[in-house]
Amino acid sequence: MFLRFAKKISSLRTTRALSQIKIVELPRLGAITGDAMSERPDVLRDVSATALEHMQRCLPQSWSGLTRADLLYVFASTEAHNLKPYGEGCSSQDYSELLRSEHLDCSNYGLLTYYFSRLLLGEADRRPLSFVGWDGGAVGNHQMLFLSEPGKTPHLAIDPTLGIACIASFDDIASGKPVPADAIAIIGATEQLNASRVVFITALLEGQFRPSDLLYYFPTVEDYLTRYGNPFDWPTPAISILRDRHSGDR
Repeated sequence: MFLRFAKKISSLRTTRALSQIKIVELPRLGAITGDAMSERPDVLRDVSATALEHMQRCLPQSWSGLTRADLLYVFASTEAHNLKPYGEGCSSQDYSELLRSEHLDCSNYGLLTYYFSRLLLGEADRRPLSFVGWDGGAVGNHQMLFLSEPGKTPHLAIDPTLGIACIASFDDIASGKPVPADAIAIIGATEQLNASRVVFITALLEGQFRPSDLLYYFPTVEDYLTRYGNPFDWPTPAISILRDRHSGDR
């Protein structure tokens, strides 16, 4: 009886916390299309100035420690999220192919975020962008990006597939540390994948991630592009889930 009561209280707290998640709508997102980016890449910079002002005005006080560069990474993620609907995805890692693809998957959104960030930030302002994949657990097979540097705070996690950003480190999330509601924001998100968005935010709020959910961790995009190798050879905790899924598809 006590356990059921405790679970009910926990569920109520999560529901209340979900209602406190900040939703930020960004102007002029529709101006950036695959064709526009192919013909005039500077359109991204044109839209970013207004978007950054809007984010700074609308995000909670707990986000005030983020730098302009941090917010540009969030904006890059938001634009990647809005560029194409989620779907089967593009098998190529080439920037031009991603722009032409009709649909993108979570790995495509992450790579496109990186490419957009290169257009928005000069070399001196760029930060290490880590590519992290999960499988099983609370969110299933999914990719996130992390911006972090040793000794520097705040840390930033971005999810271009779902249009989410949060102030949290990889260690925070992987260890199951709950992320406060005011450290999570839905920024410029489309209506697609809304149910998955709620599941993902709930996992952040309740600290549902586990180290055993880790499928891959590439500390830089260079590692992600050149050291990916054969996924079935990865010595990671969640690789058995990927192998089992693949064997079931045969």
